[in-house]
Amino acid sequence: MRQAAAWRLSVAEAGEILVALRAPMSESDLVKTGIAGFDDILSGGIPRGNVILLEGAIGCGKTTMGVEFIYRGASEFNEPGIIVLFEVSPEKIIRDSQRFGWDLRELEQGGRLRIVFTTREVLRQELQQADSVLLEEAAKIGARRIFIDGIARLIGNNGTPEVRFGFHVFTEGLQRENLTAMLAIEASAYSEGGQNGSLPEESIADTVIRLRMEENQRAIARSLEIVKSRGQSYQMGRHTFRIIDGQGLQVYRRVQAPRSGQRDRAAAYDPTTRVSTGIPGLDELTNGGYFLGSTTVVAGISGVGKSVMGLQYLAEGARLGERSLMLSLDEQTQQIFRNAGTIGIDLRSEIDRGLIRIEYEPPQEIEVDVHFHHIEELVREFKPKRVVIDSLSTYGSSLGARGRLFRDFFHGLVALMKEHQIAAVYNHENPEMLGMTSMMGGFAMSSLVDNIILLNWIELSDTFRLGLTIAKMRANQCSRTTHEAEILNGRGMKVLQQELRVPAEQHPFSSYSGLVSRSPERRHVRRQSESKDSVRD
Repeated sequence: MRQAAAWRLSVAEAGEILVALRAPMSESDLVKTGIAGFDDILSGGIPRGNVILLEGAIGCGKTTMGVEFIYRGASEFNEPGIIVLFEVSPEKIIRDSQRFGWDLRELEQGGRLRIVFTTREVLRQELQQADSVLLEEAAKIGARRIFIDGIARLIGNNGTPEVRFGFHVFTEGLQRENLTAMLAIEASAYSEGGQNGSLPEESIADTVIRLRMEENQRAIARSLEIVKSRGQSYQMGRHTFRIIDGQGLQVYRRVQAPRSGQRDRAAAYDPTTRVSTGIPGLDELTNGGYFLGSTTVVAGISGVGKSVMGLQYLAEGARLGERSLMLSLDEQTQQIFRNAGTIGIDLRSEIDRGLIRIEYEPPQEIEVDVHFHHIEELVREFKPKRVVIDSLSTYGSSLGARGRLFRDFFHGLVALMKEHQIAAVYNHENPEMLGMTSMMGGFAMSSLVDNIILLNWIELSDTFRLGLTIAKMRANQCSRTTHEAEILNGRGMKVLQQELRVPAEQHPFSSYSGLVSRSPERRHVRRQSESKDSVRD
């Protein structure tokens, strides 16, 4: 009993020493990981001297992250580092690192890196000594960072006072040398320790990062979560990351995470500048076009002309010298070129001029954080004034139209376009064939949209005729009368005027009611002779 009490006192004293050593650090004294996208989530980096516990299952990327943390420090930030290995030989680490473009051997020869290959038993003895040989090696090369790959069986996982005390002693040594340490541990180790599958060492570590490989139906995606990080703010939640040949890790901030305050406050702050639709007859119905920063959804069944409208919108921008971007999940680039050619639009020449850019991404196994990051990069680099996205319904089928993920993604898109004052048009396939019972189907997003244009087939006699209705225009007066439209080869779509004369066997839309619903009915128009007879009576 006396010995147990003595151990408890030693652990308490060690905890007080750690608290004393962890003096507040300025925001500028941050260790940049150098991992693409990661420092943004960490608000710039990790406070210097933090002990980082890196948790994850086999194959999720712990070793790659730890090695890159050391490599970036030594090669980019003048912070030499040490890598401690147990199972994997230094030759294999050096070989595998070359696929990312990291020359560890050159750093070793230059005295900026030391790779230590040892056993856990030897290092365990080192952990119990205040004058550790490992820390002496770190001092020789002026090391500022250290990565230990696999500490589970090194420190144990039963939470005993002896193990906790040993971990305290080790972290004290790291603090004395002002080393920022990353310690990797397999997920199977913490599933057996503590309650709720957590390691007792998590309470001692300053920063805890969990890497996961998550299954989405039959696809696998990697994610990263910062569980805690003392002395700084960070973005919570699970963020996607990939391991990329020739680069290393790339972290993609989750799409729901807040961006800049400017984006959150963004709105269509110019209520006078409009963007022409490029559709003859449609500008008159929209008061001259769409506002900058506005969101327009064109809804209708497949084949009704949504993509045609989008292509004409891009071509109009090119004609005016404005940059336009099209993001497609439905049709590949060559098919888009072919379709544009049938309505007289030469997309290739406009692409060569740098006025139009077409991006296609297959919707299978789409990773929403990665995809949204790609869109952000495109918008920042290309700086378009117009964007067409084809289509929202494909996003819905990939992400789940009724779930929060799709709505958060669409909300992020709208905010991004408004921040950059882009007039964005989103095509949306409404499954209604003849008439519409709802504008957006199962997509609960109408409140985020400024303008809604409905395209639908209307069956009159034995002919389908194309109807166009402006269902919503925020901050605009507009006519909600259904107009007839037509698509001609070599010319594209145009909206017909209501009073346009038609052949005798046909009738204008003004002769019918119930066009948008499922049952159009012919209005009774009295003949002029009938009107005169009624007057005589």
